[in-house]
Amino acid sequence: MRRRVAVFTISTTITTITVIAALMYSPITATSQTAPSGQAASATDIEKWKAEKWNTPAPPPKGYYEKVKPEPAPKRDLSGIWDAGFLDGGVQPNGAFEYPDDPEHLGHDVPYSALGKEARAKNRPGTGVSGQFPIAEVNDPVDYCDPEGMPRTDLFELRTIEIFQNAKQVAILNQNNDTWRTIWMDGRPLPEDPAPRWNGYAVGKWVDDYTFVANYIGMDPRTWLDNVGRPHSDALKVEERWHRVNSEIIELTVTIDDPKFYTQPWKALDKYVLHRLPDTFDMSERICSATETAEYNKLVGKPVDPSSGDGTNK
Repeated sequence: MRRRVAVFTISTTITTITVIAALMYSPITATSQTAPSGQAASATDIEKWKAEKWNTPAPPPKGYYEKVKPEPAPKRDLSGIWDAGFLDGGVQPNGAFEYPDDPEHLGHDVPYSALGKEARAKNRPGTGVSGQFPIAEVNDPVDYCDPEGMPRTDLFELRTIEIFQNAKQVAILNQNNDTWRTIWMDGRPLPEDPAPRWNGYAVGKWVDDYTFVANYIGMDPRTWLDNVGRPHSDALKVEERWHRVNSEIIELTVTIDDPKFYTQPWKALDKYVLHRLPDTFDMSERICSATETAEYNKLVGKPVDPSSGDGTNK
C-alpha cells in the first residue's frame, strides 16, 4: 500500500525526520497488540493493558472482547468509548468498507451517475486497490491537513471514538485528527440553505429504545467520501444509524444519498460493529501536523530535481 502524505504527531519524543521516514511505507498505527498474533492474551496481559492510564494501546489484547460478558443494552444510550476495529476494518484504506476500490467500475462498485464518474476522475488518490497516483500528483485534501469532513470521518481512519449525550444533543469525539461533531435532537429542523461546513449539519432522534438515527446535510463538496477519492456534491445527504445491540456492541450503518453523483442511495457501512472499551481508556493524539507535512513534501513528496523525468516521485 502506498503511504499517506498527511503526517500525524504521535509522540513528542520522536523527531520529525523519524516520523517522516516511518510514513514512507505505511500509515501510522498505534501500539500493536500485547499478545503475539494468533495467541490470546492472558488475564495478566489484559490487566496490565487496562492499567495503562495514558495513551492506552490499541487495539486491546487479543481475546479481550471475548472475555467481556455483555449485559442487556441500556435504553436510549450510546455513551461510552468505542473501538471501531482498528486495523481489522475501521481504517478502510481501499475505500468505504462495503465498497472496496473498483476504479474501472467493473465489479461491486458504487452506483455512479455520469456526473459522478466525471467528478471521480478528477480525484487522484495515493491509495486504493488500483489506480494509485505518484505522491507528487495526489490531490487528496486530507494530505494537506484539510479536515476529513463527514462522512469520511466514518469511512476512513475510524479507530476509536467517544460518545457523549444529554437530552438535547449527541456529541462524537473522534481520535483521528482530534475532531468532534454534534448531532442535535432538540427538535430543530435542518437548515434550508446551509453554508457548507466540513462536518455539515446534523439532527437525530431515537426511532426505538435502541436505535438512534442521525441525518446530515450541508457538507463541504471539497471533501471526499472515502480514501480512494469518491466524490460528493452539494446535494449530499448522509444517514447514520446507530443500533445498540447490548452493553458492549453498537452497530453503525452509514447511507450515502447524493442524487447528482449517484443514481441511488448506497450503504457505505452496513451494521459495522463497534466494541465498547473500558471507561478509563485514554485516546492518544492523531493530529495532522501542517509543518511536518510540509517537511515531508519537501524531502520526499516532491521531486529532487524538478527538471528531471516527468516531474513525479514514483
